[in-house]
Amino acid sequence: MRWVEDSVSEETAERLSRSLAISPILSRFLVARGFTDADSARAFLKPNLSDLANPFDLPSMKEAVDRLIQSLDKKESVLIVGDYDVDGITSTVMLSRVLTALGNEPTHITPKRKEEGYGLTCAVLERGLQMGDIDLVVALDCGTNSSEEYVFLQSKGIDLLVVDHHQAKTDTPDGAILLNPHLHQDEGEPWRNLCTAGLTFKLSHGLIKSLRENDDEAAKGIGPKNYLALASLGTLADMVPLQGENRILARYGLKHLAHQPGFGLESLISISGITANSSLDAEDVTFRIAPRINACGRLNMPEFATELLLSEDRETCKTLANKIDGFNLERREIESELTAEAVAMAEENFSDKPAVVVFGEGDHWNPGVVGIVAGKLASSLQKPCIVLAKDGSEYKGSGRSIPGVDMVKTLSHCKELLTHWGGHPAAVGMNLPQENLVQFQEAFILAVREITGGNLPEPFLTINATLNPEDLRPELLIEINNLAPFGQENPEPTLALRGVRLSGPPRRVGSGDHFQFSIFNGEESVSGIAWQMGDNIPPASYPLDLALRFRWNHWNGRRLPQMVLRDWRKAEE
Repeated sequence: MRWVEDSVSEETAERLSRSLAISPILSRFLVARGFTDADSARAFLKPNLSDLANPFDLPSMKEAVDRLIQSLDKKESVLIVGDYDVDGITSTVMLSRVLTALGNEPTHITPKRKEEGYGLTCAVLERGLQMGDIDLVVALDCGTNSSEEYVFLQSKGIDLLVVDHHQAKTDTPDGAILLNPHLHQDEGEPWRNLCTAGLTFKLSHGLIKSLRENDDEAAKGIGPKNYLALASLGTLADMVPLQGENRILARYGLKHLAHQPGFGLESLISISGITANSSLDAEDVTFRIAPRINACGRLNMPEFATELLLSEDRETCKTLANKIDGFNLERREIESELTAEAVAMAEENFSDKPAVVVFGEGDHWNPGVVGIVAGKLASSLQKPCIVLAKDGSEYKGSGRSIPGVDMVKTLSHCKELLTHWGGHPAAVGMNLPQENLVQFQEAFILAVREITGGNLPEPFLTINATLNPEDLRPELLIEINNLAPFGQENPEPTLALRGVRLSGPPRRVGSGDHFQFSIFNGEESVSGIAWQMGDNIPPASYPLDLALRFRWNHWNGRRLPQMVLRDWRKAEE
């Protein structure tokens, strides 16, 4: 893989280092992220909740808040319909808690992926409306493209409020209240890239703020901070850019997640095997907590996750967390079988093509896990990949892309073959009739070829700074963690050591899938781990270039610096 080192203005980095009294390394990281003046860099390093914009700056926020206040004043029946992923579930729990605290106990429903499909469908509405006479439906993380469903609601005299961050593919529901930043011109607003959990947090803030201004006693008893953990969880799991308001919500929400999670999240954190300490990081959410919540929806039982996060009984939460952990184990088994088949199909049929579209049927070809498998394929093959699973007379699937290839743009070339589709530039979902399968394969590969000119972007690894072994000390880690939490558009720094020798031969661990190594920093050996690189172990006999991440490793109550290897190569003579 080609290594590309960040090119930054040394003069700007030096000026920033002096102005903020920070290390030259940290100032380089900031300049590489586009922060070239002291004020913006300081705001990034020390985000504050007070920096959140007025919620009423968001278009349609006043209408959304007014409609919720009407539901409170008139004691209307509210039905919340939230998507079955972490973003939708955390949003559902957040709004349910807020409205309940304000005196309205809404009902909620989460679509069952297998029978009702994604989002705000007539099928899920018909099930939800059986819960009683509904006056208002609030769609969370879905609904932007649900014009047909809104007509259905209108016919029953039911209003619709949509809180969503998905792009509009067709005409939006005319007459509904739509709280979606992407329906308005992009002028660089701080809330532009909020996911639905972030938007629901803003909606909750706006509702509480408006009620407090009218001396509402219930609103005085709750505050937006109560919902930061949920906002952070949805934000980190949905992989939105961790800049602006997303960064503020993620950073402060992680603190609340560690110290004030509530019984549901506390049980989930415990069952996830996260080491008890005073902090959580983004990877704890994305690799341990979020997959367990998502497993419920993937296995068609999303209500378990919603009930866990809503429950206020410790023993109930422990029971639900154990069930959810079991779902996750089942999901991993299914995913492993599907991945093995998908990889074999991709290598056999698509090795000479710029994209992959694999499909199958059977118990392990579960529509709920195809997205994970598509992501693994795209990462390993470095090309856009779609994985489709048979479901009745249709195929349901997900696609994942690589940097430089927009999946929404690509899929739009094939939309006439699909019955349902949508998503983001990096990830999409779709349904198609089985009779269109072969034609869709050909059309998608042709679309990728046309969009890329037949040449996929060359994979590369960005090096953010080149260091000496002597730099591998706790002080550097403290500096790096000023940039956290890491995620989309705020990646964890990748560091390079050039021409170094390992302290000794690497040692295989984990049944040989991984290996450990160490580097002498002038005072002591610093340990390192290489995950899933057991078949690519470097020798200790000659100088190496190492690309790595530098992190804290929590083990047996101790916190020690650790290198996490990303790539290695023989150093140039």
